[in-house]
Amino acid sequence: MHPGSVSKQYNICGTPGCRCKDPKKPRKHGPYYQLSYTWGGRHSTRFVRPDQVAAMREKVKQHRRFRERVQEWVALSVEQERVERGRAH
Repeated sequence: MHPGSVSKQYNICGTPGCRCKDPKKPRKHGPYYQLSYTWGGRHSTRFVRPDQVAAMREKVKQHRRFRERVQEWVALSVEQERVERGRAH
């Protein structure tokens, strides 16, 4: 599991006359894949190799599912507590 999201990036370089700056048909460099996430209160971004993108997307998906399940579990627990408190009165 891994928090965050994976995005696809394209860049324009600083080299004069490069294909990415062609006035008629510019072609940006890329794609580059980037993982962005916050952990321990700190935001981080790092590149992901193309051969690792599918695996990283799966890790992000599993983390998202885990967090959803935890939220559901907590919501059920809170609701159960509310119902039990209602019975005690």
